Amino acid sequence: MKAKHSRGEDTKNKILTATLEIIKTQGMRAVRHRAVATEAGVPLGSTTYHFSSIDDLISSAFEYWHRQNDVSKNPYFLAIAENIEHMAKTELSEQAHKEQNAELLFQAADEFLKDQIIEHIDDRRIELAFHHEALQNPKLNALVLKSWQQETTLLTRLYQTLGSSAPAQDAEITFALMLQLEKKAMMLLDKEARVEEYKNIQHVLKRHVAVLTGI
Repeated sequence: MKAKHSRGEDTKNKILTATLEIIKTQGMRAVRHRAVATEAGVPLGSTTYHFSSIDDLISSAFEYWHRQNDVSKNPYFLAIAENIEHMAKTELSEQAHKEQNAELLFQAADEFLKDQIIEHIDDRRIELAFHHEALQNPKLNALVLKSWQQETTLLTRLYQTLGSSAPAQDAEITFALMLQLEKKAMMLLDKEARVEEYKNIQHVLKRHVAVLTGI
């Protein structure tokens, strides 16, 4: 019985992986049961058995993708959290410590954003496709909003550690900034162009860190 369940999960994962590949290479409109079955190398009946509708398939693909891209488990994000914890324990009234902490925070945030934009740009494009589709798919809409809430909650906790007087609002500002910077990078299809644009993004990021640390 367990083996049968495992085979069923394997098939579902193949279908969900194929769905993400189609979204990445062809766009959301290309997600159809037959196309997904062909990409996954499974019978057409398998996709309709596991996912009764395209909306259900797309929503499930988002949940599958989101588990693989959980920000709270991202090593670069964890480094940011660690640096903020360090900053909270440091005597911030000393200018030298402030500048040192700001530089550590910038480096961690820089590595996180660079990883998102340069190394995992396909995931950012898949994410944006889900965001657009969420305008038409009520179930997906709820899932996307929930994921945003989870991410802003994580940022709010970081700002609380920093001693912000308005951590929730600061978290929304940072979240919106990151989304915008990622979208700007996505518009550049050539990797070399993205690498060059990232130099400008770094200046924006450094300014943001300077504002939040009071440097």
